[in-house]
Amino acid sequence: MATTIKKLFYGKDTPPPPYETSSFSAILGATPPKPENSPRILIIGAGSRGRAYARSIATATNGTVVGVAEPDGYKRRMLVQEYNISGELVFASWTELVGEHKGLVMSRVDGVCVCTLDETHEEIVLAIRPLNLHILCEKPLGTTLESCVRIADTISDPDLPPVLLAVGHVLRYSPHNILMKKLVCEDKALGEIVNVNHTEPVGWYHFAHSYVRGNWRRKETAAPSLLTKCCHDIDLLLWLLCSPTTAAAPHLPSTVSSSGSLVHFRRTQKPAKAGNATNCLSCPADLDCIFSAKKIYVEKNLKKMNLGWPVKIVVPDIEEANNMGAAEAMLSLKLGEDYGSEGTMVDGEQKSYYGRCVYEADNNVVDNQVVTISWDDDTSASPSNTPAGGRGAKTATLTMVAFSEKICERFTRIYGTKGELEADSNQIKIYDFETGVKKTWMPNLDMVSGHGGGDSGLVRAFVDAIGRVKNEEWAVDKAQEEVIGVTIEEILRSHAAVFWAEEARVSRQMLEWGEWWSQNVRS
Repeated sequence: MATTIKKLFYGKDTPPPPYETSSFSAILGATPPKPENSPRILIIGAGSRGRAYARSIATATNGTVVGVAEPDGYKRRMLVQEYNISGELVFASWTELVGEHKGLVMSRVDGVCVCTLDETHEEIVLAIRPLNLHILCEKPLGTTLESCVRIADTISDPDLPPVLLAVGHVLRYSPHNILMKKLVCEDKALGEIVNVNHTEPVGWYHFAHSYVRGNWRRKETAAPSLLTKCCHDIDLLLWLLCSPTTAAAPHLPSTVSSSGSLVHFRRTQKPAKAGNATNCLSCPADLDCIFSAKKIYVEKNLKKMNLGWPVKIVVPDIEEANNMGAAEAMLSLKLGEDYGSEGTMVDGEQKSYYGRCVYEADNNVVDNQVVTISWDDDTSASPSNTPAGGRGAKTATLTMVAFSEKICERFTRIYGTKGELEADSNQIKIYDFETGVKKTWMPNLDMVSGHGGGDSGLVRAFVDAIGRVKNEEWAVDKAQEEVIGVTIEEILRSHAAVFWAEEARVSRQMLEWGEWWSQNVRS
C-alpha cells in the first residue's frame, strides 16, 4: 500500500516549485546510459540537497552517481535504490571515505558533492581535499569568514594536486539569470548600469519552517540568515557588477551598509490566547494562528498530496506509510514532540521541533534585512576600465524578507542609462528609453530542477568540468574558469561580502571594502 501514497502524489504533472519531491523516477523515467569514462560522483549527505544534486547528475549530465555517505539508514537506502549504487561505495559516515576506504574511494570516484549541514562543510572539505577529488560544496562554503578562508586556501594549496571547486551559488547557473546577464553585461541593452534592486521573498511559512523551527534558526549553531538564505543572492549581484567575466579584473565594491532585525518571531508577538502553550497541537490559539504547524504541514501540504518539502523534512520516511491516515499519524506524532527546560540539545546536537510555537522557539536570526553595496568609478589605467567602458559608479540593494506570498521567487529591477529591466522568476522585460519599446523574454524554465534550472546548471558545469579534466586533459585552472565559470577567489569574495554586510548591520556602520578585506580576509 505504500505505493498508493506515491501514486497519488506522482500522478500529478509536476510538484509546484520550490517543493522537493522524494523521488522523481516516476516522472523522469529511465535515464540514458552513461559513457564508459563518465565522471563518477559520490554524494555526501542524502537529504533534500543531496537528492536534488543526485537527480540532476542522473538526468542532466553524462555523470554517474556511484556512491553515498549518509548516517540516516532510510535516506541512504533510498539513494542506493534510486541510482543502483554498488554496496562497496555505500557508507554510513563521510569519515569512512578518508579512513579505511580511502584507497577504494580514490580509485572509484572522481568527485564528491558535500550536501550536509552548513556547519559541517569545513571539516568535511578539509578532510576530503587530500584525496584529490573534485568538490561541489552546497552553499554556504562555511559558516564563518575564517572557515571560508581556510577552505579556499586549502583547495588552492600549491603542495597538493589541483582540484575543481564548485559551490551551490545556483542563481548564476539558471537559464533565466544567464540570459539576464547576457542582456545587461554583454549586449549592453541598458547602457551603463546605475542601480540594481534585487529582492528575495523567502515566504511566510518557508521562513517559519527553516529559520524559526528548523536547522537555520540560530546564528550561533548555523549562521546569520543573510548567509544561509541569501549568500547566492549576494553572489548574483557581484557576478553582475563585480566580476562579469573571470578573465577581466574585478571591479571591486567600495562600501556597504545594512539594516534589519528579528521583527515578528519572538515571544512579545505571541497571541494572548495562546497562553503558556509551546506546541501547536495543544495550543488554544491554533485555529486562529497562520503559523500553526498543523495548518502548514498537514492541511497545506500533506492533505494536498505533497510528500516532499517541507513534510519530508519533518518525517523523512513519510512515503513508507500504508495510507493517508497513517501518514497523517506519523506527521502528527513528530509535530507533537516538544522540549522543556533542557532546550533543543539532543546527544550534543541541535534538534529541530517543527511543532514548536514560532513565538516560543530559540530562534534569533533576522526575518528582514536590506543590504546596500556601492561601487566607485574604476580609476585604473586601462582605457577599457574607464567609466565609459562599463566600470562606472553604481549601487545595488538586496532585500530579504520573510513575509511574502511568493516562496523564493526572486524579482530584480536594473536601471541603466539607456533602459530599465524588470525580471521575475518567469520573464524578463526591458524598456528602451530611445525607442519607447518594451521587449519581453521568456527563458526556458526547468520545472523539475530547483532554482529555475540553477541546480541542474551548477551540476552540469561541475560534471562537465570533471569530464574535461579527466578525458580531454584540460588543466584544472582552465576548466575551473571556463566551465565552472568562477575562480576560487571569486567564490571567497562572494562569501566575504556577506560577512562584510552582516558586520555593517550589527555595527550600524558603513564599511569600506578595501580596508575590511585587508584586515579580515588577507590578514
